[in-house]
Amino acid sequence: MHFFSNFILLHSLSVKYYLKPLIILAFSLLAPIYLSAQLNAYFSYATFNTPNNQPYLETYLTLVGTSLKPKTDNHNSHNSVNIVLTISKDSVLIKANKYNLKGPIYADSLFPLSFIDNQRYHLSNGHYELKMTISDNYDALKKPLVVTSSVDIDYSASELQSSSLQILESYKRTATPGSLTKSGFDLIPYTVNYFPETSNELAFYMETYNANKILGNERPFIYNYYLENSDNQHVMSSYGSFRKQNAQDVNPLLAKMDISKLGSGNYNLVVEIKDEKNTLRLQKKYFFQRMNRNVDIVTLQNQSEVNELYPYFGNCNNLDTLKMLVECLWPIADAVDKERVINQSLTKNPDQMKKFVVDFWRRRAADTANPLKMWGTYYREVQKVMVLFKCGKQKGYYTDRGRVYLQYGAPNQRSQQLNEPNTYPYEIWQYYRTTNAVNGAFFSNRKFVFVSHNLGDDCFNLVHSDMSGEVNNPRWQFEVTRRNNNGIANPDNTTPSGTENNQFNEIYSNPR
Repeated sequence: MHFFSNFILLHSLSVKYYLKPLIILAFSLLAPIYLSAQLNAYFSYATFNTPNNQPYLETYLTLVGTSLKPKTDNHNSHNSVNIVLTISKDSVLIKANKYNLKGPIYADSLFPLSFIDNQRYHLSNGHYELKMTISDNYDALKKPLVVTSSVDIDYSASELQSSSLQILESYKRTATPGSLTKSGFDLIPYTVNYFPETSNELAFYMETYNANKILGNERPFIYNYYLENSDNQHVMSSYGSFRKQNAQDVNPLLAKMDISKLGSGNYNLVVEIKDEKNTLRLQKKYFFQRMNRNVDIVTLQNQSEVNELYPYFGNCNNLDTLKMLVECLWPIADAVDKERVINQSLTKNPDQMKKFVVDFWRRRAADTANPLKMWGTYYREVQKVMVLFKCGKQKGYYTDRGRVYLQYGAPNQRSQQLNEPNTYPYEIWQYYRTTNAVNGAFFSNRKFVFVSHNLGDDCFNLVHSDMSGEVNNPRWQFEVTRRNNNGIANPDNTTPSGTENNQFNEIYSNPR
């Protein structure tokens, strides 16, 4: 039994699955506990043939651990489902299978593991209706998940044909042959056609049949595979390769390509067979969707600086990326633009978002600077902030530290005290000279105090600053100390008693 470590959750009650775009309906990989009242799973299938022309259907099912009720024994847990599958042809039952599937054991304090099921059914040519009912064995009140799908099998012993394109989570050489074994490899299926930013490879497997009969026994041919934009069929020349093979009764193709730099969009994986005269003899396509916001931004940054602003930002059409381009302006936006940022984030109109970003940088640059260079410089700092100062799900540029960093620049001195006795984790920043990016005002010798009141996270709130327009609390020391309010009733007292050996006052006066 195998399980997946990275995937996006498809939440569904009764969905028909065909070889077309799937809809991602919910994300819930958030906590190592039983979260969902709905059983969640992915389903896909592929068809193959044999040298003796005995076709078969393979079903691939991924059970999402967080959606199943665990059974715990001696601090170890596991999940279990009951699966009932029927395959009918012309309303006549052809195949039936009923079985229990037990998930892997995990420590009950850990994240519930997801697991997969792979079944194989030999079927003759024809049109079939598949129905799968999945029930949680440890939650009788949960409504079963029902999956239905139409399956067509049409293989011939006298035509050049191919199997389905099977997309893979991973593969490895076979040690002991099993249900996942083909052509000497164990193939772990990837059951959705959506590749998030955590996916850096696209691996796949396909078989071609009867090449020896059609092209000539042992005659050379080429497997050519590449990516194309599914919206306009534009070939992505940087993605793909080819394999030379000699024609056999079955010619397998196992390959992968690096998609770490593939931007967001809709694509087709295309596999072609060309004979020794370079004539196209067979073509197979697989549609998938890709989300990769980081590459979207890099693509924008790498464009020529002589481009006009609107064509520059106009090349980005991904809504999530555009939303980020708008929202990351919050730290340097004035009151009017902050309101516009909120409105654009709520309305999510791509054209309006582009126009807002273009107008923002044109106004910032005026006639004295290159707006694209200003954008590039600013976004490099945004990237730093998103890594250094994120707080849970909150983007780094919305946190207090991230906002101050982008508004005033990197501090000249950053003193971090994460384990000082009797205090919360805190930081004190000092600027020798700085300019407020919102209004252009210049300041010297300004300080900021940040405190993390929630132990166990990396969220720091601004509790005091002597910068104009920022929160100013002369008694900020009470915010730093851990549950120590000694002396707080005296309005003239700025430091809790019993903290004489702490360093926050010294660090504030002489940052280091």
